[in-house]
Amino acid sequence: DGLEQLLISNNRMVATLRDSLRIHKQGGVNKSIGSSHVRKDPLPGCQLAEQKEHVGLFQLLDVYDLLPFDNPDGGAWKQGFQITYQGNEWAEQPLELFLVPHSHNDPGWLKTFDGYYQDQTRHILNNMLLKLGEDSRRKMIWAEISYFSKWWNEIDEQKRMMVKRLVEAGQLEMVTGGWVMADEANSHYFALLDQLMEGHQWLQRHLGTDPPAVVGFYGDRVGVRKHDVMFISNSSHSSDITCHMMPFYSYDVPHTCGPNPAVCCQFDFYRLPGGRTSCPWRIPPQPITEKNVKERAHVLLDQYRQKSRLFRTPVLLVPLGDDFRYVESGEWDAQFNNYQKLFDYFDQHPELHIKARFGTLSDYFSALHRRLSATETSLPTLSGDFFTYADRDDHYWSGYYTSRPFYKRLDRALESTLR
Repeated sequence: DGLEQLLISNNRMVATLRDSLRIHKQGGVNKSIGSSHVRKDPLPGCQLAEQKEHVGLFQLLDVYDLLPFDNPDGGAWKQGFQITYQGNEWAEQPLELFLVPHSHNDPGWLKTFDGYYQDQTRHILNNMLLKLGEDSRRKMIWAEISYFSKWWNEIDEQKRMMVKRLVEAGQLEMVTGGWVMADEANSHYFALLDQLMEGHQWLQRHLGTDPPAVVGFYGDRVGVRKHDVMFISNSSHSSDITCHMMPFYSYDVPHTCGPNPAVCCQFDFYRLPGGRTSCPWRIPPQPITEKNVKERAHVLLDQYRQKSRLFRTPVLLVPLGDDFRYVESGEWDAQFNNYQKLFDYFDQHPELHIKARFGTLSDYFSALHRRLSATETSLPTLSGDFFTYADRDDHYWSGYYTSRPFYKRLDRALESTLR
């Protein structure tokens, strides 16, 4: 009875908060950049609060009025999409797919920074150097410069030259270029800028890249804040920025090839039978052979086509990775070799109207802009932030902003000392 009463009380509280937000929205919300308590006579050089924010075609503050907050069950497809297509839709504009290998390395989480580095990250980077060098068609992106710099300090000059050649050839791309993949929800803008400068300065000094990173990768950022996108845009000397939003539940392999995770998991070849990890849907991947390549290719193509229907162009981005992936040499071989067989099958059957290959984020965005320009297609603009964040269902991270106040205070105090 006590738990039931707490649940009822909690539901009433949530409903009250939701209604108050709607009332506040109807009464008018300050949409300017910065605080609503801005000085009328700003200090010299403080231009940010004076800037007029661009109002996009879609304003996220309107979401509170538009969403019913009913949290329907999407069934096997958690997203609830019901996607259909005609088989001849890509006859004139073939589907162009970029499979982007990645490995998100948290600089401290369940292990310490050094613990992760010794157990996993250094093996990932050592194998990266070896496996990308074996085939020029293979590619990978990397985000966390803190780990990369530690590894760089351990390798010899010959391996450093190999890294530079991979970067120059476009096989290895540094994305975002920050010291870490920063949390966007609670981080102060000073901390975000500081870690971004640290990473970019390292890239300029050691790899000679300028700008240090032309694309940002936000795989595990706990929300999306417009100012972080602005920082990346400014650092790449660009006056415009194009964003791609992954439409499904997660950035892991089961949730990136298409809307059905039970199918996509069958194409995560790290989960082949006999390995450490299996598919929770109990349908394991199969090694690609001459006997099954046709059937497997058509199953995968169906997911690619369904996912592509969610976007305005037939240029598709499919991340291939997860947290601390590609630790073992065998995973590199399993992923690259099996996918290459599928890509070769697609190339040998032009009637399927798909060109699939390994790529980087720059490869994807370059192809996207070419297609947009050729078809004179414009993209809609969006204003606002994606908060309060929910990672699944209606599980909103509202307590994330107020919990553990000691650590939040300590963080700010350390930042002020550093500043």
